[in-house]
Amino acid sequence: MPLTQLEAFALTLAIEALAAFALGRSLKLPPLKCAVAAVAASTLTHPILWAVFADAAAFFGTSTTPLLEVAVMAAETPFYRALATARWRDAALLSIVVNAASWGAGELIYALT
Repeated sequence: MPLTQLEAFALTLAIEALAAFALGRSLKLPPLKCAVAAVAASTLTHPILWAVFADAAAFFGTSTTPLLEVAVMAAETPFYRALATARWRDAALLSIVVNAASWGAGELIYALT
């Protein structure tokens, strides 16, 4: 059974906030600020991703998820830069790792259902 948009959004927020918190600690960044950045970024990008996915899938086919995830990572990097770190490299790393964790969890959920 596929997840509803609300279920997917709640899982995204939980997974990404926890991943950002943990990664923030390992990067010696304020973990709570990293988690807040994850929630803020996903609050903007998740509804947009959900809204465009079907149309994008009709055009990009099996490349849709990777292409849209790369776009999301790029769009979310400035949130991490503004809210959690002064370094663009750390902001990009946070965005990439956190979104990869969420994407991987989503793939696992769909594989198990």
